[in-house]
Amino acid sequence: MDWVSWLALIIILCFASYPGKVRKLESKVRNIERKQKGENTMSKIIHELVDKTCKITTNGDSILDIESGSICTVLDVDDEWIKITYTDKKNNTKTQVLRIDCIDNIEIINN
Repeated sequence: MDWVSWLALIIILCFASYPGKVRKLESKVRNIERKQKGENTMSKIIHELVDKTCKITTNGDSILDIESGSICTVLDVDDEWIKITYTDKKNNTKTQVLRIDCIDNIEIINN
């Protein structure tokens, strides 16, 4: 009878972490569903901005070389990333790739 109680204890310990794993998987599924609904539309809109001059405002969550509100030119766009080129304060031309999630606002500059 003693081995049965040990076996039950081992089974309980093995399955004790499953609720946490299930919650993590549920949150990942929600994020994927949210991205499929919203980001595809956003990337299609941003895809129209290729070769245009824009002022991009980014959120403060990520460390970026680009200053928030810098004027830049959009070079390429895919579903998750945007490739831009801009001139920094020292008049150096820089190219950078940003996640679309990092962008708060895009203002098109008419030339």
